[in-house]
Amino acid sequence: MNETTTFLYFCIAVVVVMLIALYMAFAVFLNNFNKKVTGTSTVMSWIPFANVYLLGKLTFSKDAGYGLIALFILSGTLRLTFDRTTIILSLPNVLQVILGAVFAGAFIATLIFGINKYDKISSQHTNNKKKTVKKEEIAKANDEFFNN
Repeated sequence: MNETTTFLYFCIAVVVVMLIALYMAFAVFLNNFNKKVTGTSTVMSWIPFANVYLLGKLTFSKDAGYGLIALFILSGTLRLTFDRTTIILSLPNVLQVILGAVFAGAFIATLIFGINKYDKISSQHTNNKKKTVKKEEIAKANDEFFNN
């Protein structure tokens, strides 16, 4: 029994470490993506709900970001407790499951399109740098030729 419990704790610890690593990688990606699109870094990439909105905004538009947040919120349950009174705000379970699946699919699709857009922006930036360097080399060669 003790070995099973130890193994279970080890598995839970590995899963938690992997989730933290994935969250950090996602936040760093969003921060770099925001730098490529807007030219500045942002703290929104580290804030839980804001990073989902930021992904939709950077990939498509603000409306896509708001849509992802709406799906995320509607697929969950909110429990409010005041003294001894508990208020539960949720949609029917079947609808929550459907909206959760739609959110998961939309999130993964948006992430894939976002990575694709990031790669395109990065390759354009690299090509622009190469063109600038070539223009500067040509200008230096012309200056050296005409100054002699």
